[in-house]
Amino acid sequence: MNSTINSGCNCGCPQIVCIRGPQGPQGPAGEVPDDVFASFSAIHSQYTPGSLISMYPDITDPTGHIVSTDPQHISLEPGYYLVSYKVSVLMKNAGYIQVTPSYNGSARLDTGIYDATTADGSSLGGSAFMIIKVTSPTVFTLTYSGSSSVNDGHVNITFLKLNRPL
Repeated sequence: MNSTINSGCNCGCPQIVCIRGPQGPQGPAGEVPDDVFASFSAIHSQYTPGSLISMYPDITDPTGHIVSTDPQHISLEPGYYLVSYKVSVLMKNAGYIQVTPSYNGSARLDTGIYDATTADGSSLGGSAFMIIKVTSPTVFTLTYSGSSSVNDGHVNITFLKLNRPL
């Protein structure tokens, strides 16, 4: 280990004596790749029980890893993704909302949103964050399964492809 008495030490520490250990391994030379991300949203939408939620491109992914194939389906290429989404609605009558994401061929209740009210004319909503592993190309959807149809539904969803190999 090297130790220096504040002369020649440029690590920025406020100590009089700076102790440095051996240098660790270095990563491969080259540039860090650009982040891959996309976002989708929709406002003032109507949701009916059992229907897919429409989401329209906001920020698009030029690499083709995250692509909207139609308003209800988002295609993801293999990789790890950080996904965050928020849904809010205005209900005319008392009831509940449930929003369930699906990917890799199955619905995921564990990362869904549920909210309920006993008052007419209430707003309901929720948000979720998750990291998903996509081992082969998949389609991502959000399904609304509330107690009744709702007006004025709002959705925002963001995908960030993580720089971690499968």
